[in-house]
Amino acid sequence: MKITIKTNFDFGKLAREMPKIIREYKTEYAKGTEEGSKQNIDKGLKPNLKTSTLEVRKARKVSGNKPLKATGALYNSIKSNSSQLKFLQYGQYHREGYTPKKVPYKPITKIKNDKILFVNNKKNISVPARDFVGITDTTRNNINKDFRSKVKRSLKK
Repeated sequence: MKITIKTNFDFGKLAREMPKIIREYKTEYAKGTEEGSKQNIDKGLKPNLKTSTLEVRKARKVSGNKPLKATGALYNSIKSNSSQLKFLQYGQYHREGYTPKKVPYKPITKIKNDKILFVNNKKNISVPARDFVGITDTTRNNINKDFRSKVKRSLKK
């Protein structure tokens, strides 16, 4: 008696296509995280800005009260590059929170060339963490769904 087994899947094909599927997944995830991070900044992050920060912005003639969007430098630096998300280095400080070496002198005082006077941070005043990096649930779900469908398609003979 001879038994014949037929399959409708091919693990070899999946193994050959998996590096491309993973590369595409990582690229799409990075793009989604870029968009999600910008959306997070646009809708405003918590905690809100302190009064002193708003006063500095006003003295510098920078409008807006949303954290991480004063000059737009950090916002505009958020880019996905292949499978990575990149942004200006100080963005990481804002994600984790930090204690600046210098803080604005109170009351806000302008010195020559319209500069604001900063003094050593003897009170160890800290800047709270504002983790802006993220991806929306909808985007993540769509990327994951696309990944699963590519795996299923590649598994078929």
